[in-house]
Amino acid sequence: MEPQIANTKCSENILRWYAFKVFYNRVPDVDEEMREDGVETFFPVVRTYNMVDGNAVPVVKPAISSLIFVRCTEESVMAWQKKLSGRVMLYSHVTDGVRRPSPIDEEEMRVFRLATSVEDDRLEYLDVGSIDYRKGQKVRVTGGPYKDCVGYIKRVKGNRRLLVSVEGIALVATSYIPSEFLEKI
Repeated sequence: MEPQIANTKCSENILRWYAFKVFYNRVPDVDEEMREDGVETFFPVVRTYNMVDGNAVPVVKPAISSLIFVRCTEESVMAWQKKLSGRVMLYSHVTDGVRRPSPIDEEEMRVFRLATSVEDDRLEYLDVGSIDYRKGQKVRVTGGPYKDCVGYIKRVKGNRRLLVSVEGIALVATSYIPSEFLEKI
């Protein structure tokens, strides 16, 4: 018997963002299944083109092949973890000997979504452990396509870039942002 997916349509004050690592590059399938049940999902995408019979056909695919964010209750995310067992792994932590889902801060998620929604082929998704991004200057972007993004300025591959993260889960480096659009925090 499949577990019941509890409280997917509940009050806003108890909905939180969570992240799943999705196995076998099946993010679109998991996304479709959750959306059909009314769960809000997000995963950053890249747009490319494939040549078919001499025509460029647009293709949208996950920018991070194994990551999906979901907004639901803790009870619901635990039920999804059981339902999708073997296909996903819930990002979690241990507190007092009990494994709990790791909720993502609303503001952190808002900024990450904003940064990854800009159509910029110079966005670069980095391994979270590959760079200590918090050692750079923390800034807010005041203009341009990344307006209202908050992150850290750091040199990546020789270029000054804005790094925006979801702590411990995902990290993206934007293209160059002129210093007149940066406000120190």
